[in-house]
Amino acid sequence: MTTTTTATTTANTPTSSAAEEFAGLPNAPVIQRRWVTVATGGHVGGVFWHTQKPTVVLLHDAGLSARSWDDVLLALDRPAVALDLPGHGRSSWRGRGDYRPRRLASTLEETVRSFAPGGVPVVGVGFGGLAAIALKAKFPRSAGRLVLIDVLPGASSPGLRLWPEPSPEFATRGEAAAWLEERGATDPARTAELETEQAADGTWSWRHHLGSLPADAPTALDDETLWEQLATAQAPLLIRTEGGPLDAVSLDRFRGQVPDGDIVTVHADPQSLADVLRPLTQPNPEGA
Repeated sequence: MTTTTTATTTANTPTSSAAEEFAGLPNAPVIQRRWVTVATGGHVGGVFWHTQKPTVVLLHDAGLSARSWDDVLLALDRPAVALDLPGHGRSSWRGRGDYRPRRLASTLEETVRSFAPGGVPVVGVGFGGLAAIALKAKFPRSAGRLVLIDVLPGASSPGLRLWPEPSPEFATRGEAAAWLEERGATDPARTAELETEQAADGTWSWRHHLGSLPADAPTALDDETLWEQLATAQAPLLIRTEGGPLDAVSLDRFRGQVPDGDIVTVHADPQSLADVLRPLTQPNPEGA
């Protein structure tokens, strides 16, 4: 006999640090953190913007969390939920440390079905984009239009180039920021502020699992074979930022292997990204 476990949302928490950070703004949005317990074990967290049902789901890059979407969601000003991917932010770690995109699809489907039912668009940047491809391919009805930002299979984002990476503990968050900067991370100071936590002995380490994976954990988070799954998505949208990691070869491959897809090039700033995403958050976005 097969037993199906349904994801259950826990109580809302209106005291997220995002809510505190933006509380002083005129017409400040209501921001809440929620969790869902999933059948694959543990829980997945999400940061909800506004109180209505989310019109879009956002997935972050490797080594980041839901909070990396703050500026985009502030500019977007639409009901949305940004997830902490498994092993990141406030979501549970996996004991074996297996965070390959295909392994996350079932967990993400449960989470999306609980947090944002109805097939809303799923937007992913970097590693989150690869996870979104796997989700859309395996559960096409649970996820709406697939939107990728600066990522294609085999074309590594800044997060995928950096993580997984064995990391020391740090005496201060400033040391963590310097460690990130040496490795070419984007916005190392804010990343260190959001993605580190202090232990009882005063040292700082990453909230995510990618800095301290088990020795036998899979470490290849990119997956070239996701091209086949990407080609099955209906009208996927690829957002390329000026100066971003996608080169002409990758873009040509997308045009050739995903003829149903669209490409938009924008400035690499939150307002420009929000302007592209806003039409997709309408009740019946074109191409969804």
